[in-house]
Amino acid sequence: MNKQLKILIDDGNQIKLGTGIGKLSLYLYNAIKKNGYDVSLVSQNTASSGRLKDRISYLCQINSTQYARKLEKYDVVLYTNYAMPYRKNGSTLYVAVIPDMVSFLYPNTLPVMYRYYNQMMIRNTVNKADLVFTISKTVEKEIVDKFPKVSERIRTTWLGLYDGVRPLEKYAQYENLRLEGIDKYDYFLFVSTVEKRKNVGLVLDAFIKFKQMYKNALDYKLVIVGRPGYGYEEFVEKADMSDYKEDIIFAGYTCDADCNRLYNRAKAFVFPTIYEGFGFAQIECMRCHLPIILSDIPTNREISRDYGEFFSLGDINTLVDKMAIFLNGKYDYETKNRIADEYIKDFQWSTIADQYMQYISEAEKRRIRVSTR
Repeated sequence: MNKQLKILIDDGNQIKLGTGIGKLSLYLYNAIKKNGYDVSLVSQNTASSGRLKDRISYLCQINSTQYARKLEKYDVVLYTNYAMPYRKNGSTLYVAVIPDMVSFLYPNTLPVMYRYYNQMMIRNTVNKADLVFTISKTVEKEIVDKFPKVSERIRTTWLGLYDGVRPLEKYAQYENLRLEGIDKYDYFLFVSTVEKRKNVGLVLDAFIKFKQMYKNALDYKLVIVGRPGYGYEEFVEKADMSDYKEDIIFAGYTCDADCNRLYNRAKAFVFPTIYEGFGFAQIECMRCHLPIILSDIPTNREISRDYGEFFSLGDINTLVDKMAIFLNGKYDYETKNRIADEYIKDFQWSTIADQYMQYISEAEKRRIRVSTR
């Protein structure tokens, strides 16, 4: 394989925001570099008063003459946040990552302006990119179903493990004061942006019903960790109006050390997402042997396989029943932990980086053959 390709990764403003795409960008860059490839990283640093202005500023940057001249120094440019320039030069291989298709499949779960922005970016990318990556076979199928012409230019690589969550032997104090004393209780854990797409309302409804149905669940808590997203205020109001307000903790953004402790102490992780491109929490749970209760959707089945405890999105009672498994001591920790240790081998960044480079090298060779005909 040709390791002399000069590669640029453009994170689309995501590393500075600490998003999942930002982590993908940074870890992929580090892994490709560690594997001996010539790779650089550009993390745009556009300061503005809002995300919409950030996106507009970013699009102006990557479509500028100055940026186009910069790309002439590289054989390959890899965009990790849906978007890429509208015009390409003739000397660079343009590669882009489309992590999900939520703006097309579940548009009502997103703010209107972002929905249309995301759809526009995806359409441009599938039309213009020389190679498209996505993060699960489920999303690959969704993209090809919507845009059949991209079928020969799309490849799937899973995500790898990040450093933030790992098994712990010692436990430091929580930095987040809202979590003080939580380890005295059994609790279910939710970690993600607190938004409609993540189906937080279903978790709240199920937890409330769980508390109502089982008298021996009175001491159980629900810990919700993550930045406020689209629909956050509705979730807080729902919790406040219930009889279990004191048992539902909205912890907000929480540092990696606090999240790590929660993963190691929780009774189970609840992952009720309506739609997911990959669902990184699944492999975090595997790494810590944290049981995971998750929605029965194709992506979750693809990643968690026999490790997960699946419930039907259309039946809240199946989620309540899965919660009761832990209350009643019916979870098979020995078997599940053995499965987790086997599955986790599939999510190594070094292997993923080599997969990226293999597909990029093949695409570059195809492009050269076509240009020399």
